[in-house]
Amino acid sequence: MIRRTVCYLHERNNVSSADCNRAMNANEKNSKETYYPDGGYGWVIVGAIILINLSLLTLVPCFGLIFGDEFEAWRVTSAQTSFLLHLHSSLYCSLGFFTSPFLKLYGMRPVAFFGAGMMCLGILLSSFATSYIYLIFSTSILIGLGQGIVMPATYLGTYMYFKKRLTIAVSLTVTSASLSSIVLPKICDVLLNQVGRRYTVMLLFFISLLSFIGCFLLKPVRQRKGQMVDQDVETRLKEHEAVINGDVDKNEVACELLETKQNSIFRDTTVPATKPTSIWSKLFDVFDLQLLHDAPLVIMIIGLGVSFAAELNIILMMQFMLKDLSLFSRSDVATAILIQSVADIAGRLLIPIGAHYCKVPAKNMYVGALVVATFARTVLSIWPTEKQVVFAVITLIGLTKGTRAVFQSVVLPQYVHLDKIAAANGINMFFTGFISLVIGPLIGVIHDKMGSSVYALHAASILSTACVIMWIVEYVFWERRKSATIES
Repeated sequence: MIRRTVCYLHERNNVSSADCNRAMNANEKNSKETYYPDGGYGWVIVGAIILINLSLLTLVPCFGLIFGDEFEAWRVTSAQTSFLLHLHSSLYCSLGFFTSPFLKLYGMRPVAFFGAGMMCLGILLSSFATSYIYLIFSTSILIGLGQGIVMPATYLGTYMYFKKRLTIAVSLTVTSASLSSIVLPKICDVLLNQVGRRYTVMLLFFISLLSFIGCFLLKPVRQRKGQMVDQDVETRLKEHEAVINGDVDKNEVACELLETKQNSIFRDTTVPATKPTSIWSKLFDVFDLQLLHDAPLVIMIIGLGVSFAAELNIILMMQFMLKDLSLFSRSDVATAILIQSVADIAGRLLIPIGAHYCKVPAKNMYVGALVVATFARTVLSIWPTEKQVVFAVITLIGLTKGTRAVFQSVVLPQYVHLDKIAAANGINMFFTGFISLVIGPLIGVIHDKMGSSVYALHAASILSTACVIMWIVEYVFWERRKSATIES
């Protein structure tokens, strides 16, 4: 219908029917494609995200080093410590679900500015902390909420600009989250001895203000002209409204014209037959909850969420475990964090590049990282006081941490279409945040009840292994069946 109407208008302007059809075919082809620069200003976006990560992700990675002694003085238990850190990660992850609609409405830059501002305020207030409850508010709530707002904006920036080079771009951006951990532990150790905790955290606050420069550089990709609706055609449609009304139904033309508009990757290009009749229907539509009908996607999200929570608990609590299990001093802990950070960066840069050129699927790399991390924790539980063994285990854990950080951000984009990534990522983060708030403190309770970090290590390994088994089962029952159907 819309083709016939537009061609009629072209004929009025002495354009042949053949030329009209060729133009319409080209426009329809372009309208179905999404433009990824895979470079250009995309590298500026990568640089902006690196600056944001370097300046904002400073306090939590060094939290145990900065507040470890005070937690002992305040008699904070492992379960309480785990709850504080996992509440931060839970809010950070869960808010990604609710950030998706705001990204559609306002775009990356305003959302990133707001989230960065909350994180800066949280770091500033943490410098004045005098109790565990105070840190719940400043670190867990303010920094967690702010991170949950700013990070989806940075993820979206990468997804918008890259497709073929997405793994490399994500590798570079997530690597920046660990770059500061190379120098910060030793700097914090020195500053804690010289000026105390308050001014050490105050320095991190001034560093965090640099994030506003990165937020300013964020902007959406410019789509190719062929992807935009022909505004001249739309104008002429309105000019010849009288003629159109004489041949066809006006409402039908309007609906079909709306269906061809694809000038934003976030706009739903379908026109519903009826308006939502309930709040649930509206929420279902806004958050794209129809994605939950895809069983393999749901299994993928469950595996990502549970394994993330289990692995994160060990990463966050490692600074406390090394004091308890390996009898490390604060200086030794700082060295361990440095080693882990260097290995983390290697895992974020070298392994993804190798996987990119070897064309290894992101899910396979993520599963491999879980298996290696489980092996490393088992070794640590057997020889916890052998310093060289501990540093070797820390290196392996750092490598797997970096590998997971890259590929957990690539698994979903390789499965869902670009216009559904924000929603799928939001659902994933919401589930991850919820499950993290359950699993983290639970592992902390296991530590407190059993009186040893060994059982906490085993608990995390059991959960990660369960996720590996679940994904293997999903591959056998869904992926192989799907491949067999396509081949037949």
